[in-house]
Amino acid sequence: MGNLRSLLMTGALALVLSCSGPSVHYDYDANASFSAYRSFAWQNVPQGAPGRTAEFDNAIVSGRVQRAVEAELGSKGFIQQNGLFDPDFLVSYHPLGEASRSHQMHLGLGVGAPVGDPNREAMAGIVLEIQDFRSRTMVWKATAEGALQGSDNPAEADSDVKEAVHNMLKRFPPPGT
Repeated sequence: MGNLRSLLMTGALALVLSCSGPSVHYDYDANASFSAYRSFAWQNVPQGAPGRTAEFDNAIVSGRVQRAVEAELGSKGFIQQNGLFDPDFLVSYHPLGEASRSHQMHLGLGVGAPVGDPNREAMAGIVLEIQDFRSRTMVWKATAEGALQGSDNPAEADSDVKEAVHNMLKRFPPPGT
């Protein structure tokens, strides 16, 4: 009986860990002058661009992400430029869609059970790109897979996006630059 309880606890822990929020990845140009950046502006990415998913490519989601990015960059001391002066860097955002994934939760002895709804695009994410304004080259990029879950609750969706953007931008500027 003790082995069964241990087995069930391990399975429950695996399930909780597999649903533990978006997976954040980032990369950057180590030669970029991040310390010189003080201001930013938005660069629009046209709808229908490669990698964008129609389900999350709308004004509501874009506004939610834009507000979260502006708040996060503002809390780091970056100033948003609104056309009066040239910014130091440009920020672009687009949603990233990925085919639905159903996870296998293994309970031991070769027994597995699918977890998740295979009919739902549950891995939609956020892509943020930062481009140096003067050189027009990308210097930083982050993705948060699973950040856009299509919640029916706007407050919950706001919270999810804020958390994902915070986790993405806590690595901007990159440490040690």
